[in-house]
Amino acid sequence: MLKPRGKPRKVYPNADRYAEDGWRLYSAYDPATRTPRASALWVRHIRLTAIVLAFVAAVLLVVVFSALPH
Repeated sequence: MLKPRGKPRKVYPNADRYAEDGWRLYSAYDPATRTPRASALWVRHIRLTAIVLAFVAAVLLVVVFSALPH
């Protein structure tokens, strides 16, 4: 004779955050420790270079226009 199936256990969200003894393995609010990718660093470098060049161009533009006769 077949045995009746047991009740399905409830799957709790973030259940993998806790060990068997109930202690928290990691927090959902802690940032993941990972190193930034090389492409992300390259993009950051290009963005910073563009900002510096725009600032230099604005300063040069102000100097040139201030030197023109009124």
